Amino acid sequence: MHTNRRFLNSGSITAAVIAASLLTANLVGAQVPNPSPTDGYTVPRTPDGQPDFEGFWSNATYTPLQRRDGVAGEFYTAEEVAAIEARALERESAQTVPGTNADVHYDFTQFGLDRSQATLATGLRTSLIFDPPDGRIPPRTAEGQRIMAQRGEEARLRGGR
Repeated sequence: MHTNRRFLNSGSITAAVIAASLLTANLVGAQVPNPSPTDGYTVPRTPDGQPDFEGFWSNATYTPLQRRDGVAGEFYTAEEVAAIEARALERESAQTVPGTNADVHYDFTQFGLDRSQATLATGLRTSLIFDPPDGRIPPRTAEGQRIMAQRGEEARLRGGR
């Protein structure tokens, strides 16, 4: 009798495990994949219809805003990355030598501005700008040039530049 009870208990456990496995398989199979992040996403816009770039922007990167002259590709090679980081380390080491002119400005680490934490942007991009494909800030339109010239003249008349 004692043997039968042990058999029933182990049989019950086995049945429960099988039932749970089947139920879990059905639930997993019935799941609908999450929609991609772009499904139904609308880019936020400013009141004048331009893309809204508000948010937290950090300059803790060696990746320049626009692609430098002479850099052809969209991504750096491993060798280029090593050279960039070596130059940056050398430049920043010189800036933190006590008593130098560069050291007078401020302590890089005082407000979490330690550039030693900086890296190239994810994917080793050659610029933060990716559109237009040349990675450069497009030239101003004729209207934009006119507005900037007008602002420059107004600043000059007020005693500015």
